[in-house]
Amino acid sequence: MKRIFLEDAISENVTITGKNAHHLAYSLRAKKGDKIIAVDKSGNLAVIELVDFDRETVRAKCVSKIEKVNPVETVKILHTIGKSGEVETHQKNGEKTFMKHITLAECLPKQNKFDTIVEKATELGVDKIVPLISDRTIARPGNSRAQNKLERWNRIAKETAEQSERDTLPEIISIRELSDWLKEISPTLGYFHSVGKSGKNFDGKGELLIFCYENEQTVTLQKILQEYKICDCDKNIILLIGPEGGFTEREAREIKSYGGVSVSLGKRILKTDTAAISAIAAVQYEFT
Repeated sequence: MKRIFLEDAISENVTITGKNAHHLAYSLRAKKGDKIIAVDKSGNLAVIELVDFDRETVRAKCVSKIEKVNPVETVKILHTIGKSGEVETHQKNGEKTFMKHITLAECLPKQNKFDTIVEKATELGVDKIVPLISDRTIARPGNSRAQNKLERWNRIAKETAEQSERDTLPEIISIRELSDWLKEISPTLGYFHSVGKSGKNFDGKGELLIFCYENEQTVTLQKILQEYKICDCDKNIILLIGPEGGFTEREAREIKSYGGVSVSLGKRILKTDTAAISAIAAVQYEFT
């Protein structure tokens, strides 16, 4: 079912303007009488019926609200239109799932590779995306160009979220220096020193910061995630990925000083965009 994110809260009558209206009329080729799912900034969902089109505006009425189901108790939720035109919610009940808030912090790669990273991270359900500049980062956009990039990334995330039927948009923050960002998040971080079988040395008081490091020879991402799972913590996970050339030894020491855990993604050296997708998929496998 077609989906669109609204700027305003969902109400009985919905007015869609600007790029959203253009997207409906020309990209999705929607027409009067079509029903689509609307999502507002609070993550509320409803089925709306398109009732009127003009050059700049699409008007719709709310047909029915969609009650959100607790994802911890559900394996999968599907929204479809039944024969009566009403929304039917199908769910497969199963074992408890482990839902984690995932932040992807990635040092900017060359060219426009970060566009692809934003797209794939959004598809894979990442909640927050942080573009960073580190010692070996080549792409260092100035203020004006950085703002243009941020706007483009948000647009890519929105289009991808609609296509992949997400209920929320990932938050994408402005470009930060790695050291500055580490200082910003330091109050939220926990410490996870264990690489043993028990996994009990994580203090459980904050988010788990994992950074992928090509010089890490013994500790794998899978091992850390499994140990973290044993802790039965409800804290969130931050994945930190370096640029082309990876992190310097100084940066690795700095990240570890804030409680970051270095991990290997395997025997091969992955490109920065591939490493992001691989790491996100591994977290999803363990916690969903």
